[in-house]
Amino acid sequence: MRNLAGGICLSVFMSLAVFARPSSSAMIELTLEKAEEMALINSKQVKIAESDIIIANEGLRQARRTNSIGVSLTHNSSTTSVYTADIEERSYSNTITAAYPIYTGGKIESGIKAADIEVEIKKMSLSKIIQDVRLSVVVGLYSILRAEDMVKSYEESLGRLVAHSDNVLIQYENGKVSKADLLRSEVEVSNEEQTLTSARNTLETAVKQLNSALGVPLETKLIIEETMSYKKIGRSLEECIEYAMQNRPDLKSAMLEIKWAKAGVSLAKSEKAPQATLSMTQNLNSDANWPGYKQDYFNITLEIDYKIFDSGVADSKIASAKETTAKATLGYEQIKEALELEVTSCFLSIQEAERRIFESETVIDKAKEAYEIAVARYGEGVGTNIDVIDSQVALTQANSNYTQALCDYNISLARLENAMGGNFSDMKAAKHQ
Repeated sequence: MRNLAGGICLSVFMSLAVFARPSSSAMIELTLEKAEEMALINSKQVKIAESDIIIANEGLRQARRTNSIGVSLTHNSSTTSVYTADIEERSYSNTITAAYPIYTGGKIESGIKAADIEVEIKKMSLSKIIQDVRLSVVVGLYSILRAEDMVKSYEESLGRLVAHSDNVLIQYENGKVSKADLLRSEVEVSNEEQTLTSARNTLETAVKQLNSALGVPLETKLIIEETMSYKKIGRSLEECIEYAMQNRPDLKSAMLEIKWAKAGVSLAKSEKAPQATLSMTQNLNSDANWPGYKQDYFNITLEIDYKIFDSGVADSKIASAKETTAKATLGYEQIKEALELEVTSCFLSIQEAERRIFESETVIDKAKEAYEIAVARYGEGVGTNIDVIDSQVALTQANSNYTQALCDYNISLARLENAMGGNFSDMKAAKHQ
């Protein structure tokens, strides 16, 4: 999993040449995969997380280099004037010192471990951000498909009401129905026109929201080359929870936070241990030529530093680090509990939407038949205007319910995969490994 985020980033960057930022008047044909790639390329959150990984890697490199030899060069130039004798003396010196920490009480090792864990935490953060960006794209794309279906449904509904209103007008002119029927049919047409206008506004808003998630101008026209469909998940709740416990990035990050905190305890304890440094110094002096060329002396020094009394500063740091570890442990348990609840909630939402899909499919067929019967009866003069209008409303509602259920199912499926930290194809692959 260590190279997961890096692999994802590489695939994203390879696509940079393909997905350029379009102009405001552009039109984009989108599949779900293409939309996800565009969003990842343009996401500021992803870029910030990638920068965090680079910074953490530099911190790790710095920590590792503290466990190596350090070399320093000191140059000194001085001039001394003796006015009484009118004498001026000059001297130059260069001091080259190489120092190596031979014992730090685990300070360097703990620092390296903490820095290494920090890199892994940042990678897990990137993985979670990538999954969240993908989820926002899925939700946005299916919201557009739902809005498009709703617009289509209301357009069909308006068409049926207009046709009925025209029929009522003809019958009214022939004296077969009252003016009340005519007025009621015209009112229904007007109401449906307003509903259609609202649905179109919802569609336009959904397009702008997805454009924002994609990082393209809000006015960009989108052609969605996807359809909403029903695909049974074929996994139990227990399997989904188990997979989430193993793959959820923020849960992994919380576990790493515990390890990082424990490294902090070791780092704090090292301050109470002696610090030993071996240094070698070569001094070059000269009183005539710059910068100094004569070997003066070579010195090897072993320096041991041990704090006998620090007013309890080290103990305070140790206590703080231990409390940080306890806090990180509680945070891990909290995320674990929230994860199980989130997976369960998404799973139940899928089951609910699944039942609504099957129920609304049956209702649509019945509503169509009821509407056709009502229209035929009204045409024969044995049915009422109210019967036609009510059956038309029922048919429109049945279509809307099906569209909503199908959309809710697909979005809940995407939310479940996000809550699991992967998807069902990954589950299948992991199961066969």
